[in-house]
Amino acid sequence: MAAVQNGLANGINGHADAETRIGPQRFSDVPPAIDIPVSEGDIEEAVEVNLVELLDDPTELCTLLENENVAKHFWMVIALAYAKQRKVDHAIEILTKGLGALSRGRADEKLSILSCLCWMYLWKCREAPRVKPGELRKTPSSGTEAQGRAVADRDMS
Repeated sequence: MAAVQNGLANGINGHADAETRIGPQRFSDVPPAIDIPVSEGDIEEAVEVNLVELLDDPTELCTLLENENVAKHFWMVIALAYAKQRKVDHAIEILTKGLGALSRGRADEKLSILSCLCWMYLWKCREAPRVKPGELRKTPSSGTEAQGRAVADRDMS
């Protein structure tokens, strides 16, 4: 049973200010920028990726990471940077592509990406709206969603 304060649940795991306390600590090790090594023939260079102002579509970034065959660390840091900005779907996409790119790698490299991927899915589920079966949900346009469906479901029972 959830702890209740003022008639409302106390947030994540009973912490009323979970968003402010957990958020900054969780992503404290994500740097503001990361240098991705790029090789052009015999010349080694690095491309700096800003992790504060991320792209809306990470496809180009994933292509760069795949083409340069970078280590799992780069995939993880970039995915965490997207998660830090609450773009969990993009973070999941990056980790999935990273898992595919590292499919020929060692099992422990794949395991850490899989663990992070599981954590992202759990976080996404944690923030999903909770609605009991048969409960009416309010929508901005119609007031209640599937009101007729709920009545029909009751009549069928």
